[in-house]
Amino acid sequence: MTMKHDTGFAALAVLALAAIGIAPQAKAADGTITVTVEAEPTSTELAAIKRALANDHEEEGLGMMPVTVGHADLNGDHRPDLILLTGNSALCGAAIGCATEAILATPTGYTSRTIGLAGIGESLSVLPAMHNGMHDLRSDGGDHIFKWDGKKYR
Repeated sequence: MTMKHDTGFAALAVLALAAIGIAPQAKAADGTITVTVEAEPTSTELAAIKRALANDHEEEGLGMMPVTVGHADLNGDHRPDLILLTGNSALCGAAIGCATEAILATPTGYTSRTIGLAGIGESLSVLPAMHNGMHDLRSDGGDHIFKWDGKKYR
């Protein structure tokens, strides 16, 4: 009976995510989830992104750049956090560059600050291992594992 309940809950979670435009992420046999950061943000996500970027980059006079999003649960709370790529991906690595950041989901929306994900890019792997309450990350195609030190990914 528990098995049916768990299966039913998982199916409902997938339907709920699909209803708000979030595609479920495939989990590899080792528990790794690959996230691509290529979707257009919803209006709710865009409002959260604008608020967080304004709080984090106010002194730079940052205007709203092109932004794409992906979704992954970085802190194990079963809420899809936003992974965002700001800037034009064709310019990544140039003087303007691109920034990959995360905004954590909360019970009532999203936090008002970003978490920098330097060096991650348009696709990342969320690894099953965790440090200081956050999943380890790896840039797809990369070897370096980024671990949360309590303040930032290193």
